Amino acid sequence: MSLLSELKRRNVIRAAVLYLVAGWVIMQVAQLLFGVLELPEWSARFVLGLVVLGFPIALILSWVYELTPEGLKRAHEVAHEESITAATGRKMNILVAVLLAVAIGLLLADRFRGPRVADGDTRAGAAADVAGTESPRDAAKPRRPAGSAAAASIAVLPFVNMSDDKANDYFSDGLSEELLNVLAKVQGLRVIARTSSFAFKGKDVTIEDVARVLSVDHVLEGSVRKSGKRVRITAQLIRATDSSHLWSETYDRTLEDVFAVQDEISGEVVDALKVRLLGSQPIQAEIGGTDNPKAYEASLRGLYLRNQGQKEDTLRAALAAYDLAIAEDPKYARAHSGRAATLSLLASNGYEPFAEGFARAREAALRAAELAPDLGDAYLTLGYVANVVDNDVEAARAHYDRAVALDPGSAEVQTVYASFAIGIGRADEAIAASSKAVQLDPIAARPHTALANAYYGARRFAEAEAVARRAILLEPNYPGVHGGLGLILLETGKAEEARAEIEKEPIEWQRLTWLALADARLGQSEIARAELATAIERLGDAAAYQYAQVNAHLGDHDAAFRWLETARRIKDPGLSTIISDPLLDPLRKDPRFERFLRELGVADAGRSG
Repeated sequence: MSLLSELKRRNVIRAAVLYLVAGWVIMQVAQLLFGVLELPEWSARFVLGLVVLGFPIALILSWVYELTPEGLKRAHEVAHEESITAATGRKMNILVAVLLAVAIGLLLADRFRGPRVADGDTRAGAAADVAGTESPRDAAKPRRPAGSAAAASIAVLPFVNMSDDKANDYFSDGLSEELLNVLAKVQGLRVIARTSSFAFKGKDVTIEDVARVLSVDHVLEGSVRKSGKRVRITAQLIRATDSSHLWSETYDRTLEDVFAVQDEISGEVVDALKVRLLGSQPIQAEIGGTDNPKAYEASLRGLYLRNQGQKEDTLRAALAAYDLAIAEDPKYARAHSGRAATLSLLASNGYEPFAEGFARAREAALRAAELAPDLGDAYLTLGYVANVVDNDVEAARAHYDRAVALDPGSAEVQTVYASFAIGIGRADEAIAASSKAVQLDPIAARPHTALANAYYGARRFAEAEAVARRAILLEPNYPGVHGGLGLILLETGKAEEARAEIEKEPIEWQRLTWLALADARLGQSEIARAELATAIERLGDAAAYQYAQVNAHLGDHDAAFRWLETARRIKDPGLSTIISDPLLDPLRKDPRFERFLRELGVADAGRSG
């Protein structure tokens, strides 16, 4: 008997097919379960290794052993007339068919279960439950399908860097963001903010996936190839309902022409949309730009670095890039505005003294507004500095109103305004603005955090908790989300759970001070006082406002007011929330509190028009 015939008789070939199909099913099930259980990436590789290792073992066992009515026996011990390998083979065929049906089912489930997210980024996958909701009550509502008759909407995906030098990501990302900002100024067009659009960068998702998660009708995508002073830019506008191309173009230009290319792309995108959706709405040219290629490129690098997070070294690198851009073109308003925002972040995080850092931020923002009076970003910084440094609520409101009027479609503008509004006790305005920010940036933690803070300041703690948990689902490591949820849980009587959340908070001043606060609420006064002393030793006066919060809950009003005075002296940004802050409620019946608000100049802020 030939070897092939013997392999068939002993069902070795069927065993190989059965093993391969079963192994494939096991891998698919493992990937699904590992994603749900959030197991490390190497877990899937480990299972694959076991499956591969088991394959030759399975073949050897199928050759050596035969299944008989009495159980497994060595094949050479079974007489041919007693062998039931034919019946066993038929059973194996049925089992292969069943497993193939399961495999096809898994393929279909994977095709229709939504975006396939890589690299541990949970935002796109989580967005199916949170995108576009304005409050927890809306969470169960069906979301508008892409292509419905509502207002025109578009997501600008990060253009793919096709250059040989992958360090040119800053250029392709920056160009995408510049296009997004121009399109956001078109009335009647809802443009998804950068954070949500860029969440899909490098991910294995389809245009349908993107449109469904972000609830948009159109997607703009493209690529950039930069070599020396030459740039090739391709762009295409895609209708989400059928993935058809409404418009596409390729541009071969020099860096000197890249500014004109931006205008051409944005203009042609609007032209492609206007006949169907936007009427005769014109495109607005970029405000506060430059015609200097070196300045433009340096500013794009600054923007790229500023978007990488709030670590000190990254922010200082961004500041250096903006300084270079301004050195190349001193009248480049957008570079001055970016510099102002970066300086404000440095001061807010305590990387520079509050007064000095915010003074430099104000100076840069004023220069940007002088050069380009209609540049909305500059007024955000001016409003923030007027609020947290000058305690001038009316001046801050004027700056923020100007920013909202200039850029109503900006998620950043709506988020910052929401923080200001809740800080001065205007909860309805804060909730409305942060809800709009969530619509514009549906899979980013920041606008969800702003909405949670708005509900928190309004004492709507159940809604605040639901939104805060969504923010954590979207970006588990986003600074402030765990600490913020911890404060909300304190107000709902879940002090133990609150403490556990605060312990996860990566921002040190929040973690140290609010752990003391949680222990004070748990009745552990001595532990809380020891934790407060540790925080003061580590942080100095920089967290003066938070020390006041802790002392208020320890019942030490004298110490709380001493720390509030320190906060006023050092211009602590925490004072911008004093009107609505639930953590200072124990002080509100003390006559000194109303007097402090009057001296601060904000006693009537929440009641002003």
